[in-house]
Amino acid sequence: MGFQPGVICGLLTTASVELGAGGGLVGLAIARACRLEKRIYITDQEPMFSLMEANIELNNLTPNATAAILNWGEPIPSQVPSKPDVILAADCVYFEPAFPLLITTLQDLLGPNSVCYFCFKRRRRADLRFMKMAKKAFDMEEIRDDPGAESYNRENIFLYTIRAKRSGPKKE
Repeated sequence: MGFQPGVICGLLTTASVELGAGGGLVGLAIARACRLEKRIYITDQEPMFSLMEANIELNNLTPNATAAILNWGEPIPSQVPSKPDVILAADCVYFEPAFPLLITTLQDLLGPNSVCYFCFKRRRRADLRFMKMAKKAFDMEEIRDDPGAESYNRENIFLYTIRAKRSGPKKE
């Protein structure tokens, strides 16, 4: 199944988490476009917290979205849902020392029924090192059936699904 805006809303029936949200654009867009049954948790480091909160309030999304501090590589805070069904991560690969921290956080968040929709812009060789690390740690699949893929792939932007590795025989 490709990444289609109408489909993503159907997947958000439980609490969802956005990683590295910055100001929260992706999570806020989802909260506005989808009739969420549960909140979306928009997360980033402490310096972004007041901006995330202000953007939630400015967009009248307080019933649908919650800002939370989540430092990659540290234990998941109690206010952030454990093992959410959907994790959103857009443009989180830009600072090489944070790569192992992001891997750890994804490992902590991904449950057996979780999927992370991961948007990745390839800028430098170091970014490919993250992808190599991620492919060792997770089951990853590039989303290729999105009608807009050709356009954003030309800009070195790629969409993936990331899931916890399943035990058992490997697929060929």
